[in-house]
Amino acid sequence: MKKLGLLLVAVLMSANVFAKNASLFSYNHAKVEKALVSATALDHFVSNNMLTADQLNVDNPVVANFKASANAPVMGPNSALGIPGFVWGLILGWVGILIVYLVTEDQEETKKALYGCIVGTLLWVGCYFLLWGAIFTSSAAAASSY
Repeated sequence: MKKLGLLLVAVLMSANVFAKNASLFSYNHAKVEKALVSATALDHFVSNNMLTADQLNVDNPVVANFKASANAPVMGPNSALGIPGFVWGLILGWVGILIVYLVTEDQEETKKALYGCIVGTLLWVGCYFLLWGAIFTSSAAAASSY
């Protein structure tokens, strides 16, 4: 049991070392500005021509850059902090359900958080039984070797 605890501490400490890599959070300001030039052009085009999103012509070269990004998945309007309710329930359990309920006040998102909580609980119970099964198997093998 001490070896398992030591392994767990070693894994957590190594994760802490990787978490201090500040270069992951730096970005090239010029590249961001260059990427936003087309968004600014689209904004001016829409506001000058008084267009809605439904009226945009996709054949227009200004709009063509955004055709691929229009197919990207979008978070639901009622997700808490941009994270789906299922993930809140899966990771945080009943606390995630409570957060989703209090933040969104949406019955469907809360139900998704409940499903995530159920799946997370089943995963934890499954891992628990697998761990005890491995412990009993190794102890039985050790006892029979003597």
